[in-house]
Amino acid sequence: MSKDKNILNFHIYRYHLLPISQDSVQTSLFPKQTFTQKEIIERKNEFFKISLVNISENKKIRTPMIIHWQDEDYFVLKVANKKVTTIYKDFKPSDHPTEPFVYVLINNDPKVQKIGISENIQAFSNPMVVKNVLSKVFNKELEDLGLSITIKNLFDKQDFWKIIENNSNKITYIDFQFVRPNLAKISKSLNEVFRNFSKDLNSHESHLSVKSPTNGVLENLDKDNDTLKGLTEYSSNGGGNVKIKVKGIRKLINTNEKPVTVEVDEVNIEGVADQILPVIKSIIGDGNN
Repeated sequence: MSKDKNILNFHIYRYHLLPISQDSVQTSLFPKQTFTQKEIIERKNEFFKISLVNISENKKIRTPMIIHWQDEDYFVLKVANKKVTTIYKDFKPSDHPTEPFVYVLINNDPKVQKIGISENIQAFSNPMVVKNVLSKVFNKELEDLGLSITIKNLFDKQDFWKIIENNSNKITYIDFQFVRPNLAKISKSLNEVFRNFSKDLNSHESHLSVKSPTNGVLENLDKDNDTLKGLTEYSSNGGGNVKIKVKGIRKLINTNEKPVTVEVDEVNIEGVADQILPVIKSIIGDGNN
């Protein structure tokens, strides 16, 4: 790596904005209005945008966040982690507060809804920790607007099929955890029965688990299986994650452990405003997965 470059490795996620209830709600932000579930769905990205601004202006928040750059549906956030670092001088320790940060890229286009989180072990141990922090902070802000957010990583579907192919006649269990579909672009691959079932019950996350007989293995695990293919397609596009049990391997294989990543030079994120947008689009634009 060149010394004059700081390469950022972004993990890519999809976020889902869903109404908390099927009932109408009233919010403190719009005290004179009552919103139906349909109206909340229609305005969910507008509400999320309002929440992002409110969070960035909240100085009391435990995890500092600011909007570093914005252009229409695109946002660049900086999310810091308050720490104390010890510096030694003349053999004596001295504690100093520090706030190392990561970049969080957001594409709030209602047809896309992607997030990119950069790695920085000085701030957070891994992007999944940041994802969990964002989920907590966002959900707290969105609750008053009748919304909840779920964030899932993207993974390469070919990795799933390689696991299947490399462990033929050894797979005993598969668990698909998927978010209730709310993005037409990716939900079309999911069986209509699954879509309607979770919607009717107001389930935001559902599990579909399959387990082989004792001393047996799962069969027909191939791309000719339309249900399996659809679940894999949906999950890999940020609709959920998959856990797989292989005979002889104690630990479950989890698609969370191999997310889609994109590398860029930090100077492209901190650069001239009109040059930032093409870089952001290359990371979390509609054309990626």
